[in-house]
Amino acid sequence: MTRKSQEALPLLAKADGLGDRCPDEMGGCASGLFFSWLTPLLDLGNRRPLEFADLYQLNRDDRAVHISKSFQAQWSRELLLPTPRLWRAMARAFGWPFAYAGFLKLIHDSLQFVGPMVIKLIIEFLSQPDADLRVGLIYAGAIFVAGVIQSFALRQYFFYCFETGLRLRSAVVTAVYHKSLVLSAAAKGKRSTGEITNLMSIDAQRLQEITNYSHAIWYAFFQIVVSSYLLYLQLGVAFVSGVIVILLLIPATACISKMMQALQEKLMAVKDERVKVTYEVLSGIKVIKLQAWENSFTTRVMEFRTNELARLRTYYIADAFSDVVYNGVPSLVTIVSFATYIYLGNTLDVGTALTSLALFNILRFPLFMLPNVINSLVEAQVSFKRLTEFFLLDERSQVTAGNLTDVGIALHNATFTYEEGAEAAPALANVSLSLGSNQLIAVVGAVGSGKSTLLSGLLGDATCSNGSVHLKGSIAYVSQQPFIQNATLRDNITFGLPFEHAKYQKAIQVSSLRDDLKILPGGDLTEIGEKGINLSGGQRTRVAIARAVYQDADIYLLDDPLAAVDSHVGSDIFKQCFQTALKGKLVVLVTNGLQFLKDCDAVVVIASGKVAELGTFADVSAIPGGVLATLLESVQEAPAEETYAVTETDEMEDAANDGDDGVPRRRGSSMRSDTDGETNKDQNGALILDEDRATGDVPWATYKVWIRACGGFGVAAAVVLFFVLSQVVNLASTFWLSYWSEQAGSSQSDQMYYFWIFTALNVGYTASVFVRILTLYLAGLRGSKVLFQQLLTQVLRAPTSFFDTTPLGRIVNRLSKDVYAIDESIPSTWGMLFGTIFSVLTTIATVVYVTPYFTLVLLPLGALYYVSQRYFVKTSRELQRLDSISRSPVYALFTETLEGIATIRAFGAETQFAARNEDLLDRNQRAYFLNFSANCWLALRLEFAGTVVATSAALFAVCGHQADNSVAFAGLAGVSLSYAFSVTQSLNWSVRMISSIQTQMVSVERIHNYCVLDTEADLYAPTTVQAKLQASAWPSDGQVTFDSVDLRYRPGLPRVLRKLSFRIGRNEKIGIVGRTGAGKSSLVVALMRIVEPCGGRILIDGVDIATIGLHDLREKIAIIPQDPVLFSGSIRSNLDPFSRYDDAALWVAVKRAHLESAVTSLDDKVDERGMNFSVGERQLICIARALLKKAKVILMDEATASIDANTDRLIQQSIREEFVDCTTLTIAHRINTILDCDRILVMDKGGAAEFDAPSELLKNPKGLFTNLVDHWRDADES
Repeated sequence: MTRKSQEALPLLAKADGLGDRCPDEMGGCASGLFFSWLTPLLDLGNRRPLEFADLYQLNRDDRAVHISKSFQAQWSRELLLPTPRLWRAMARAFGWPFAYAGFLKLIHDSLQFVGPMVIKLIIEFLSQPDADLRVGLIYAGAIFVAGVIQSFALRQYFFYCFETGLRLRSAVVTAVYHKSLVLSAAAKGKRSTGEITNLMSIDAQRLQEITNYSHAIWYAFFQIVVSSYLLYLQLGVAFVSGVIVILLLIPATACISKMMQALQEKLMAVKDERVKVTYEVLSGIKVIKLQAWENSFTTRVMEFRTNELARLRTYYIADAFSDVVYNGVPSLVTIVSFATYIYLGNTLDVGTALTSLALFNILRFPLFMLPNVINSLVEAQVSFKRLTEFFLLDERSQVTAGNLTDVGIALHNATFTYEEGAEAAPALANVSLSLGSNQLIAVVGAVGSGKSTLLSGLLGDATCSNGSVHLKGSIAYVSQQPFIQNATLRDNITFGLPFEHAKYQKAIQVSSLRDDLKILPGGDLTEIGEKGINLSGGQRTRVAIARAVYQDADIYLLDDPLAAVDSHVGSDIFKQCFQTALKGKLVVLVTNGLQFLKDCDAVVVIASGKVAELGTFADVSAIPGGVLATLLESVQEAPAEETYAVTETDEMEDAANDGDDGVPRRRGSSMRSDTDGETNKDQNGALILDEDRATGDVPWATYKVWIRACGGFGVAAAVVLFFVLSQVVNLASTFWLSYWSEQAGSSQSDQMYYFWIFTALNVGYTASVFVRILTLYLAGLRGSKVLFQQLLTQVLRAPTSFFDTTPLGRIVNRLSKDVYAIDESIPSTWGMLFGTIFSVLTTIATVVYVTPYFTLVLLPLGALYYVSQRYFVKTSRELQRLDSISRSPVYALFTETLEGIATIRAFGAETQFAARNEDLLDRNQRAYFLNFSANCWLALRLEFAGTVVATSAALFAVCGHQADNSVAFAGLAGVSLSYAFSVTQSLNWSVRMISSIQTQMVSVERIHNYCVLDTEADLYAPTTVQAKLQASAWPSDGQVTFDSVDLRYRPGLPRVLRKLSFRIGRNEKIGIVGRTGAGKSSLVVALMRIVEPCGGRILIDGVDIATIGLHDLREKIAIIPQDPVLFSGSIRSNLDPFSRYDDAALWVAVKRAHLESAVTSLDDKVDERGMNFSVGERQLICIARALLKKAKVILMDEATASIDANTDRLIQQSIREEFVDCTTLTIAHRINTILDCDRILVMDKGGAAEFDAPSELLKNPKGLFTNLVDHWRDADES
């Protein structure tokens, strides 16, 4: 089976029952009209919480793979035009259902004018003492028929709009993903991971939501024009004054729109920056913890957040003003029209006044909607612009075969760069090479010389700006920092290819992974965490090598894969894999292991961005004063190097052989480990935990969390009071109008008296709208600030086990989409909810007051309303939760893809990953689609209830006709009907808002769940303890004592340190060695309190480190970790993030780390994750950072793994000179680097097996250290 054929298989299995069907299969036209195809799902949701297996599949036309093809075809056409427009491509691909929705909206909007005209007819009917009852009943029947047709038309309109929006989101998400797979290096440098993630989350969501508003561009004007015409029929030329007001306000609308667009662009820009820095902090969380930087980086992120909230505050205030303008427009038009009407000598009667008011209410809706429409259009325009700019970014150039007829590589004066433009500095220049099959080529050179760039150029990742590069044959690639998926170990090796046992076993064997499989919890079916978190550096590399071998490619590009494995393992891999298994292939091996060069067919030596030497090892090494000759001379004192990897397998193997409980450990939390020997029940190899998902109602506690964050119940009461006040003023205005219009015989001066009171009430209503919305927004803004700060602080204080078992994408989803919900969605939804609920209550109270018999209808309708809402919410709530938790895997895959983009492209696995993205997106869209459809199901039934309310109000008014009090009753009935006609929309909207707020409050619930995460120990000791530490200048000597220390990584797992005891004196230089499984890395974990010991004590200068704070400890220890982590900014900010040192001290550290050639200025730019520096240069920057810290205790963990031998020698010299007055603990990866240590600690089975001077240990021919040194020498000589 080929990769292509395998990709055709569904990645998400269908479930039995409802889950194996799609809506199109669930019924005919009537089922679609009534949404009755959802009833089985709603029934199931009321019996038990829904699971993904219960959800219908998407219809074929709504699936991501089909949508992606449709959009890409239209976007390709658009790219042929001088100015490509994303909206045009979207319109051509998905426009027809959207256009049909517009036709349905036209039907709905035409029928909505039936109500106001019927009001006038009913008022005239009631005003006649001898009116015929049958005529009144016909009027009531017309209300019912028009209402039912409106409901069907409106629901189908929203459904087709949503379906179009669903397709837009799928198109954007898949297009952004596909584009990310083909971006050039220069283009990728322009967009951070956080910015691209925002395109997939926020911008895609906005384009989806805009479909609900886009038709408002025409229907708002349709409603305005028809309303205006009918008002003209009521008020005559007096309404012309109202039209003039509308025309005068159009320029104001344009200004507001332009202002909102500018504010939205600024808000999105700062949001991108905040997400970017947050993502970086989370990516480097391990280093941040080891360096005791949590508080400082929290402050750094909060600075970006403060800027974002300031922009959001400005946006909210502007939005409140725009709401006032647009809410005030209908009132202003009404006031001006009535004033003109009176001035022209007319007297308002009940029918004219209330019919005009009903028409003004219809006019109010498009004008009221215009702020939301304009804001949404502005946001969509910003998103269209951002997406278009992204889609137009340069793509990488494919490396072609050129004139090559056989497998091979041909470069002719090739110059490679990572930047754009003619002035871009080349990373590698004028390279000419010709390589064929059955060759093993070594590439060597100093740090930053351009070795990795050569491979990037061959892959097409680095741009060939001059000359030519050609390659023929399939490629397998092993990157310097191996790409490991969050999948099983087997899936990481097969990498999308079908499983073939013989080939798989060969790959496992030649990559020295067989022993690892025996001790992993689930063998090769063990789940590997994000970025390979539960594998060691050496294991990750060997998995990547096995993956490359399994591909059976023609050309192998290997970027220093032997740097992180043991010397004997490296020797085995070189012989069994590179020389034997890959015999007949073209292998290009970048390496710092000079001992391998003599066995290679040719050696390419790169220096200062150019190929300095090329030829056989014998020829090149013989060049007098040559680069390679110089490198060889620099290591003559210790020609062989050892790389004893610090691996988790070390402890696993030791635990497996020790007989404690036989259960291997995985990296655990930084909380205190248990002392019991309880057996771990989970041995199936699973590591990543399923995302937490609550079921049932959102608890009241969640609402209290948000209310308290917003300022407490006093602020909440004030907000509710302002909403009640505005509704009371609005009701008073309507009743006053009715009272005014009943005074038909009043003089003009009396008419003006009534008019000015009416005007004052309308002005009061407009002012109260501003106060209520601004109060709500500012309270929501406070809540956003408080919750985000709690969320960020708690996440950064979480133990390392949390990050080991939680995908980064899941955490980013909390800090992006959920934060967006509390920033913008939740406050606006609460505003609409309060507005509609009080509107419904006002309507019901008015109708009951006018026609008390309406109570007979109200009670059953209220029961239907309640039952429908509860019936609906149970399912809707679970669908929203399923939607929320299914979004995270989409983002997690995306961040994982960006991490491994070079490997994915090299293996040609883009289609495979794109298919996985489409399947995960469809999984998410299923819940989202069904949640909206359930809303339509409910709305249709509630709108019917609203139609019954309006019809009942008309029916009871007609039946209550009183011949002796006809005029007065007609006025009250008119008020009742005016409100009753709006209740359908308000009733439906209130339930939708109740549902929306419950589902959106899930974001608060999810954020709060992270706000109560377990944390590490206190950062600082009590004040009295700190005072003692400061008084003694602790640590002054750097004496380290382990006293019977036991350590286990999680409860139920075996001990990895067992009664470990030793003492290190002042300023001693200690080398730490041990066989695989000895416990070397666990010693560091215990000393830095990444995991708390479960027994014994660790003392530094006599102070038990368990009695002090984590920062008290970690700030006093400098650690140079194996994986170099940099943050975007400058060299200065990475060396000294918090400006504690002057420039002179920084330059000293740069020179001591031998970074002069890579650093020209302390303000040199550092890209996200330091991607504009080689791995070796990043390690040197981390070393400079440690040199700057001036700590008394130094830990070095494979600090020079990716550095060439000559630079390593110079670094070791600097370390010895700089740390002469420090206690140093060096985990030995190159034995020669620790032979001059004062003493050597030999670890075995979690204890100190030997501890003495090297010369003393070597006197014992059967000693462990002697055995390690002999093994190192044998591996080098072989």
